[in-house]
Amino acid sequence: MGQPVLTRQLLVTLCLAGGLVGCEAVSPPDDGGPGEGDASSDAGSWTDGGVDGGLAVDGGLDGGAEDASVPDAGPPPPPPPASVFFVGNSFTFGGPVPALVEDLAIYAGFPPPDVEYRAIGGQTLQGHRADDGADGAPARVAEGWDAVVLQEHSVRPTDAVGPAARFYEDATWFYDLAKGANPNAEVVLYETWARRFNHSIYPDTFTDPADMQAQLRFHYYYAAEEHVPANTTSDAPLSIRVAPAGDAWELQLVGGEPPRLHGGDDYHAGPAGQYLNALVLYGTLFRRRTAGLIPLGGLDADTATRLQRSADDVTGEEGFGVLGMTAPLPLAAGDAVTVDVGPLVASGWTALTANALTAPDIQSDGGAATRAHVTSWGFSGVQEGGHADNVLGWPGDVSRDTLWVGSFDGHAAALDLEARLVVRGLPAGAYRLELFASRAGDDSGRGRLTRYRVDERFVDLEVADNRGTVARLEDVRPDARGELVVRIGVSPDGAARFAYAGVLRVVRTGD
Repeated sequence: MGQPVLTRQLLVTLCLAGGLVGCEAVSPPDDGGPGEGDASSDAGSWTDGGVDGGLAVDGGLDGGAEDASVPDAGPPPPPPPASVFFVGNSFTFGGPVPALVEDLAIYAGFPPPDVEYRAIGGQTLQGHRADDGADGAPARVAEGWDAVVLQEHSVRPTDAVGPAARFYEDATWFYDLAKGANPNAEVVLYETWARRFNHSIYPDTFTDPADMQAQLRFHYYYAAEEHVPANTTSDAPLSIRVAPAGDAWELQLVGGEPPRLHGGDDYHAGPAGQYLNALVLYGTLFRRRTAGLIPLGGLDADTATRLQRSADDVTGEEGFGVLGMTAPLPLAAGDAVTVDVGPLVASGWTALTANALTAPDIQSDGGAATRAHVTSWGFSGVQEGGHADNVLGWPGDVSRDTLWVGSFDGHAAALDLEARLVVRGLPAGAYRLELFASRAGDDSGRGRLTRYRVDERFVDLEVADNRGTVARLEDVRPDARGELVVRIGVSPDGAARFAYAGVLRVVRTGD
């Protein structure tokens, strides 16, 4: 067995980080007898959840200066998966990671994927392969998913424990099963991570975390780049990638802690580690960068940003958001895109009817085609109790319905909650944001003062019994990712328990 051809991005990332094992050849695996048991089991129960798959093969190193030919770029990447199935153990259901990936995809503006998983504590791919029940991994994979994510037991793809050869065999078997059910399926190998530096597995089984991660890295990439391509029985186009989650852990931990990635057992992932795993899987499956995605699992924005940077460094993906948003169509000065936010649908209006949805390719008020998308996120519910008799000339169903965010526990509890309307796909330039919402009554004197914020700028709107007042923010501009993020919550200058969004209008005002 030879050294796998690691992608150029991965080699550069790991080697330039400094002091990382794996920049030189690693001995091939021992194909001999079974390895010893794991130091502790991947304990836990299984449930059903889900995510997406994909990963492009690197074309290798650039040719020399004398080679003037242009290498074939190969086929275009497949479309984002509409369905994803995960096979794994507690390294998968902790979080659960599939649900986190699904949330990231929805926030990024992709249509909600069908994501499910089969994860059993301590299970190997070999054990999953032997599960012949109707809910077992073989039966579920055979349903024909767009992407299948395989996570092996955390020490099987190593020389020190293994047997790595069994991982190769079982990964190939599941690959053939997935491709037999759907020839266009992609299979993603979800690379796991080393134990924390103070775990008892060191130094007797592995020298240190760098040694353990180097072995995991070798065997995951060997399986994807050498063994599966050479041993598959499928005639379908080859499509297998590694989601280098463990490499992202190693890169993140070059700077030490915090954040702490491991849980209290120094083995499983804690919230930060689960989020990092989800970022790498999202980036791999959807072929997009993760910078700017929503923090999840109770993480703060600064921690999320640091983890996103590590994920993007190991995946090497370039674009942001849904692929169609990367080339905005022109929008004339004075023209606008308008979205009715709430459960009712009025004729001729683009509607965003619930939380965690995206309204795509919104036609402008002037009738022009656009690639503008608006995504709702973080709202607590919907309501239809606003005033239909608005003075703005709108249909009553537009003014009386909203999405809302807040807490029945009072103003103080509501201050900790934030919803978002994320606008993507607009051309660079200056815009005016106009926001409207209406709710009958003043909530027993508390009012409904709602704050709309973009970056550090904000405007408040009293929503109670509103029939025509519109909040405005002038001269706002999409960020480097082409996004306008409108944050919605109760204003700290009032006593409201609930904040509202009913109409969002984005008006082009200049360059």
